[in-house]
Amino acid sequence: MASVLYAEIYLLCIIIVGLCRYWSLQRSSYSASERWLNAMIGFFMISFIGNFLFTLFNSIMPRFFGTYALTVGVKTLYHIFLCVGVFAWCGYADTECRGSLFTTRNRVLLSSLPLFAMVVWIIANLWTHQIFQITEEGVYTRARGFQLELVVLILFTTFFSVKLLIQSFNESDPIKRGHERLVASFPLSLLISLALSRMGEAVPVICVAITLELLCLYMGTSTQQISLDKLTQVNNRQNLLGFLDYKLINHDEKLFLLMMDLDYFKVINDTYGHLEGDDALVRAAKALKQACGSFKRRPYIARYGGDEFIVVIESSKAEADMLVARIREMLEVQNNEAQRPYTLAFSIGMAEFHPGMNANDLIEAADHCLYEIKRARPPRK
Repeated sequence: MASVLYAEIYLLCIIIVGLCRYWSLQRSSYSASERWLNAMIGFFMISFIGNFLFTLFNSIMPRFFGTYALTVGVKTLYHIFLCVGVFAWCGYADTECRGSLFTTRNRVLLSSLPLFAMVVWIIANLWTHQIFQITEEGVYTRARGFQLELVVLILFTTFFSVKLLIQSFNESDPIKRGHERLVASFPLSLLISLALSRMGEAVPVICVAITLELLCLYMGTSTQQISLDKLTQVNNRQNLLGFLDYKLINHDEKLFLLMMDLDYFKVINDTYGHLEGDDALVRAAKALKQACGSFKRRPYIARYGGDEFIVVIESSKAEADMLVARIREMLEVQNNEAQRPYTLAFSIGMAEFHPGMNANDLIEAADHCLYEIKRARPPRK
């Protein structure tokens, strides 16, 4: 009866994780972090299927399917893809904290060396029995290597978790900050599994803990997607207004809002087509991300509408001016890399928050400054 309940819990977790995987694949576009999240969900689902089949073959229907080679094989599969899933989480976490360990294929291969070592150790368990052992009669026992495996996975994930937690303290967007801390909590699911592993195989703590974590991560990512502009992958106007309502009340330093739009964007659309115009907007947003990424307290970026973007920075006037210069510098980098027959340039208006202002007041002040700058701009010849 205990084996039936164990298998039912694993089957339920497989269904939940499978639905998360299915829904995540329905999205029309993926960021690098979403690709890692999809991979992580898929790897953990394979791991869960391995343990479900082990229970099915070894305990529920041993007379029909419980051959020794099959039960050992699916249990080994479970351990391998548990480690691979954790590695995918590390890629996801590193991307979320804008790290560099998983940005190129060579770096991914270098970062995966500990994973390769773990996989070799798990495969060697077929002869060494350092992690688990299954007798010819189907009796399954864990060895000390099982706890060691969890300890290694906890240490590996804690490194990225700490990086995310540190970054979250410098994140201006409360939605993004909450998501980063949620991602950083993943090692806790492994730690809980390690603490409860002495209760034996009859309690599927690893499966349940990881499933709950994956479900929370998927829901958090979905919430973020709702707040993002689909084309440029920066915050949308709705999220901006909510952020300003929060930030005008909760800020420690001076607050500046930069309102900007692309010069002569209509000409780009009319001359080269709307697809090229979309590409110009994507490159402009990329320049903003690169410029804001160099600041310890990351400024908030949003697409206000059309070719208009807004950046909010909580800092000194000197740093706000530095951000403006950095934006122009990164946009020039984009121009040089793209080698298009036109040049992207921003007109930027800046406004400082003063007590008594609401979100619309601050936006209007920056928009007025932007209008004055554009009016003084010489006409295009």
